[in-house]
Amino acid sequence: MVDNRLELHGSRHGNPAKGPEAIINRAVSGQGPMRQILCSDSHAYATAKVQALQALLDATAETAPTTGFPATT
Repeated sequence: MVDNRLELHGSRHGNPAKGPEAIINRAVSGQGPMRQILCSDSHAYATAKVQALQALLDATAETAPTTGFPATT
């Protein structure tokens, strides 16, 4: 585990000075979402996760509603 961490050192996309600055600016402005994605690799990962979830939703759109209890009136 330590070896993996050491391999990443200095090769990450994020700038350690710009991340906190972006967080502070967002907090001071009071604008934007409660959470913030920092760095291009994090944004790419989050985008891939959203696309995978959308594919799952699309693939199960027809069967998901049929597996619940019948609606009662």
